[in-house]
Amino acid sequence: MSTLSDRYAWALGRSVPAARRAGVERQVHASIEQSIAEKVDAGCGAAEAEREAVSELGDPDRRAAELVGRPSYLIGPAYYFGWRRLLTILLSAVTPSVFGGLLLAQLLAGNDMIAATSTALSVAFSVAVQLAFWITVTFAVIERVARTRPARLAAWDPDSLPLVPERRIGVGETVVGLLSYLLFIGLIIWQQNIWVVRTAGDQPTALLDPRLWSFWLPWFIGVATVELLFAVVSFGIGRWTMTLAWVNVLLNLLFAVPACWLLGSNQVIDPNFLELFAVPTGAVTTVSTLVQFAIVVVAVLDVVHGFVRARRGR
Repeated sequence: MSTLSDRYAWALGRSVPAARRAGVERQVHASIEQSIAEKVDAGCGAAEAEREAVSELGDPDRRAAELVGRPSYLIGPAYYFGWRRLLTILLSAVTPSVFGGLLLAQLLAGNDMIAATSTALSVAFSVAVQLAFWITVTFAVIERVARTRPARLAAWDPDSLPLVPERRIGVGETVVGLLSYLLFIGLIIWQQNIWVVRTAGDQPTALLDPRLWSFWLPWFIGVATVELLFAVVSFGIGRWTMTLAWVNVLLNLLFAVPACWLLGSNQVIDPNFLELFAVPTGAVTTVSTLVQFAIVVVAVLDVVHGFVRARRGR
């Protein structure tokens, strides 16, 4: 029956290259025997001394990695920061580009907003996973085949230090936000009551379908009013918080979802206006698609911006 020493030496030896296996096993046996002799001389029983000696050596796989100098991690400190920087740059550049380009292509192809967004998100997520996987595999291979491991991948100098981000909500951005929402509300009212086209029968024709006043235009005016209050409250708090970031998500959804649905179902422009100016159906569809795309992109960027500033504010 094999002893603990034999079992430990065999378990360790199977994790080292065959050319070094015999020498490593002899080294481990000698180390265990020396430790056992010292413990027996101190008054410990032989079986107990062997168990303690083997326990002190620790996990055989980890011990083997230490003896042969093999990394016991996926990416070590020599390459970790280079891996993280490259992964961050590529994910932040490639993934949004894939999402935006595919979303626009799907919308121009005539797919509805929900299906187009779902497809674009799915493909962008797959691209992000593939990028992360192959970049990690590449650095893991470099970690194991490189003869020398530099302390860092590139020379560092103080000029590469980032600027300290502004954490407080400034007066300028608050004023711009308030003016934007007021302008949005004003344009809705202006196009309905002031900027109207007179037909041959002197009938006023507005750009937006007047049927929207039954619910949706008051809805958007209400959302813009809440956005005004949100901007004032945010300025009063002085910095972005996670609560504000989540409220910002809700406000973007309250505006973007119904806006894209109305555009996709051709309920925004007054049919009389289109007929008066003989606007081709294809042109209306293309413009509606581009506007939907712009709304989604702006909403996503605004949501991301909110969470980034909330994280910095913490």
